[in-house]
Amino acid sequence: MTLYSQNFKKQNKLSRNFVYENIHEIPFTIEKLTLFYTLKKDISLKSLIKFSSLLELVTGQRAYFIRSKKSSVFLKIRKGAPCGVKVTLRKKSLIFFLLTLIWKIIPNIKNFRKKTGFSKIKNQNFNALMLLVPDPLLFSELKAFYFFFKTCVNLRILISFSKKTKKKELYFNCRFSQLPLL
Repeated sequence: MTLYSQNFKKQNKLSRNFVYENIHEIPFTIEKLTLFYTLKKDISLKSLIKFSSLLELVTGQRAYFIRSKKSSVFLKIRKGAPCGVKVTLRKKSLIFFLLTLIWKIIPNIKNFRKKTGFSKIKNQNFNALMLLVPDPLLFSELKAFYFFFKTCVNLRILISFSKKTKKKELYFNCRFSQLPLL
């Protein structure tokens, strides 16, 4: 079987599943990409500023604080107190960050399946994926600041897809953009 006949069979499979007359009709299903740190125990202003500066260096956008919605006596958290840091990327910044994530960060993670915790968030529409980067020092922007960020672990990345996409379309687009799925 030649390479041409293999590609032709793949194209026929895809054309049966998705009917597009024009290549521009294929949707880019990733709506937004959210990077965040949430702190459970050590909620201090120093650690929040450290995580905020880490996210600013990695994404190039200003991070904002996540505030707690409920108070908890056991965790010693008051309602409205800052408990994490978050950055949301859209459009061009999303594409740029996604390319660096796919081509630079994911290949450098050792034991990717075990350490990253790449998981599907189970909703009815299957519209989000969560990625946990165990060592954020893999980003080249942070290597000059090793001693400042060496205690930072487990950067969470939430990839949100548009709600209109079907499960097969989502899988096809993730494979096309080389996002690893379980």
